Amino acid sequence: MKVTTTQLVLLIGILFLAMLACLPIALVGLERVPSNAPATQMAATVEAMLTQSAVASQSVPTQSVPTQTPVPATATPIPPTNTPIPTATPISYCNWLKFVDDVTVPDGSVFAPGETFTKTWRLKNVGTCAWTTDTKLIFVSGAQMSGPSVAALPGYVAPGQMVDVSVTLTAPSRPGRFVGYWMLRSPDGIVFGTGVKADTAFFVDIDVNEALPYGTVTGSICYPSDVNPPVTLYFQKVNTGELTQFSIPQAKNEFSVLLPNGRYYAYAWSIDFQLEGAYVNPDLTLKSFLVRGGETTSGIHLCDWNFNHHAARGE
Repeated sequence: MKVTTTQLVLLIGILFLAMLACLPIALVGLERVPSNAPATQMAATVEAMLTQSAVASQSVPTQSVPTQTPVPATATPIPPTNTPIPTATPISYCNWLKFVDDVTVPDGSVFAPGETFTKTWRLKNVGTCAWTTDTKLIFVSGAQMSGPSVAALPGYVAPGQMVDVSVTLTAPSRPGRFVGYWMLRSPDGIVFGTGVKADTAFFVDIDVNEALPYGTVTGSICYPSDVNPPVTLYFQKVNTGELTQFSIPQAKNEFSVLLPNGRYYAYAWSIDFQLEGAYVNPDLTLKSFLVRGGETTSGIHLCDWNFNHHAARGE
């Protein structure tokens, strides 16, 4: 018997449907083919089913597992370390001094050739060791001015205390500027001074002038009334305490006098009223001034008046 193409396709379709019936597969979306449909339509339907099955088997995508991006570990913050700032260690020496003041003979004081004077320094013990009479004032360099090479301190000086240290000197016989340098020496032979390393000397600084022995001093007496009473005017030499005095008559409020070269304080006493007027610093202590040979020192006004004598600075 001769099998036609239509019959062959129909047979294959029947076999395929039988195979599908044995499989638990639900075919969704296929059109039902009526039983009375012509063979040509059934063949077309079977062919379409085969085509869809083949396409479905080829086009089902394989789901890829997404690659997880690793989450970076959170860094544990390191707390900042507070590095302490080193503080400067205070300098401390056993033997150490601080220069405080020139009690007598300020720098630039004028002396006649051969004139004798006493130089006094005010020093403070800023070391950790006490000074005793075995601690010495020593000359180290410059102009010695006939002074001793070694002189004892006046007494015990604890750390933090001050002391006035004096030496008697004589101005050189020739004119000029002269500077002498001095330090202290401990009982065990350590030489020390001032400055950040305790190695700086303190000094005496004078001018010797023989050209003209006198200078002129001018000023006024600011008495606290309309008319000045008679007053006695005093000029006290700073380094020796020597006094030169002048009588100023009533109603005369200006003066001009000649004085030997040197450094002076000036004050006046009103005898009738027991008041003292003085040439003073802002803190009302006596203010010194310099007299140079052949020169005029002006502006010495005695304007601060008090019942008591004015003290010199440092006293």
